[in-house]
Amino acid sequence: MSTDITLAYLRKTRQLFLGMIRELSVEQLNQIPEGFNNNIIWNLGHIAASTLGLCYIRSQVKPDMVLPFAGRFGKGTRPEGAVTAEEISQIKELIAESLDQIEADIKAGVFEKLIPSSTDTYQIPMDSIENTLNCCLAHENLHLGIAKAQKAVIVHANARRQENEQEGTKISLN
Repeated sequence: MSTDITLAYLRKTRQLFLGMIRELSVEQLNQIPEGFNNNIIWNLGHIAASTLGLCYIRSQVKPDMVLPFAGRFGKGTRPEGAVTAEEISQIKELIAESLDQIEADIKAGVFEKLIPSSTDTYQIPMDSIENTLNCCLAHENLHLGIAKAQKAVIVHANARRQENEQEGTKISLN
């Protein structure tokens, strides 16, 4: 079944994302790097909320589903305050568990009658759960790439800051 391979890729994308942020502090996850309008934790929260939204709400399979963090990470949102360590843990848990729910609902036939739609970004019809998951995979990888770029900027900026602080210490000691 094609959903099996797509779910495997989605799980791998999420594992890569979680691995990429493992050593980052809460402050680094919340930092909006120069040249960006969001941060790493927003990107992770966004994929969690968006995938559930596309699979359940946009498809009209569960139109009344309440998305966790939708007001903070849904389409059209931007970071408006720091995400706490507790919220980060909740997002990580949602990332780890939400695909299991989608997979169980696929097996239970929940997605057999969905309403086709498309996203503004890709504009390709999502007329089956397979096509919806393919869209989610493209979307999640897009945000993983953005988060990787953000991490590179943050790590580079922090390294420069430390170099400058060390230089300042050397100058003041002379």
